[in-house]
Amino acid sequence: MRRILSATLLATALWTGAAAADAAKATIDPKTPESAVLIPVQLLRGNDFKGFFDAMPAEDQAKAKAEWAAGQAKKGNDAKGMAEANEFLAKLLAPDATAKLMAEAEPKLKEMNPQELSQGLQMVGMIMAMSQMQQPKDGKKPDPAAQAVMAALSGILNDASQWVLTAGLEDPAKCKKAIERLVAGAKALNVTDVKELQALPLDQFLARLSPLVKELKAAAAVYDVQLDAFLDSVKAKSGAAKDGKTPLDVSFTAFGKSYSLPVQVVQKDGHWVLAPDATNPLKSLMPQAPGMGPGGPEGMAMPLPTDGAEQEPAQEPKKKAEPAKAR
Repeated sequence: MRRILSATLLATALWTGAAAADAAKATIDPKTPESAVLIPVQLLRGNDFKGFFDAMPAEDQAKAKAEWAAGQAKKGNDAKGMAEANEFLAKLLAPDATAKLMAEAEPKLKEMNPQELSQGLQMVGMIMAMSQMQQPKDGKKPDPAAQAVMAALSGILNDASQWVLTAGLEDPAKCKKAIERLVAGAKALNVTDVKELQALPLDQFLARLSPLVKELKAAAAVYDVQLDAFLDSVKAKSGAAKDGKTPLDVSFTAFGKSYSLPVQVVQKDGHWVLAPDATNPLKSLMPQAPGMGPGGPEGMAMPLPTDGAEQEPAQEPKKKAEPAKAR
């Protein structure tokens, strides 16, 4: 459940789903390379997860449905995780949910130190910035796409370090308002436990997410996190195609500053989708719509559509056999 909440909070913003889908179709030409990024962004802007799903190539839709069904068929693979998720959902659905959750939160709010949080974010941002200056050990030139990702993340972390100083994360009044929105979002799912949510057909699960996301957006706004403004700021401009791939310059605004990332897109089944390159920044940075992915309902994560080519998983280094100990 917490995976759903966190992924959705980062991925979407407040609006009406049908209006967003119509707006996406009306203003973005699906035949252009830019549509690979802009159509999903607009659909997410409207919390239209069903529209997001429908915009995927048929092959990716079929794969997502199969993964969802496979996840539903698994029983008891993560008993501890299910128990924790159900406990958390039960707290949100309780009649006195806000009061109980505030009672749990208040001691932690008193211990919270925004200055320490800020320093921690600055340190991570500094480490990322320093890593950009290091030359690859194999002697190859640094990958521009990877460098762009690191530069963007470093800048965003530094900006976030200033945000935590003024966001009021330790403010009980703000915490209560955010909890009230979170509770409303959980109730909007209209389920009694996580198993009931997982048992839903995929299209119904996606439909349940819209009112949940509306409340999560309101919770984020309590701390001045304007997710709709972020998604509205996303722009894309295509360049000349090369080797079957078209480059996009994807720009966006975060914490009042502009950033850009280089992205590669390709055509698949009449759709423009992200290229499967392991270094494609949006493969890891673009928001994920909860609901689909490896393991279906258990994974509860669906990446933006790619051209479907599977990346070979990294192989773990083989351990050397230890010599037999003398007896």
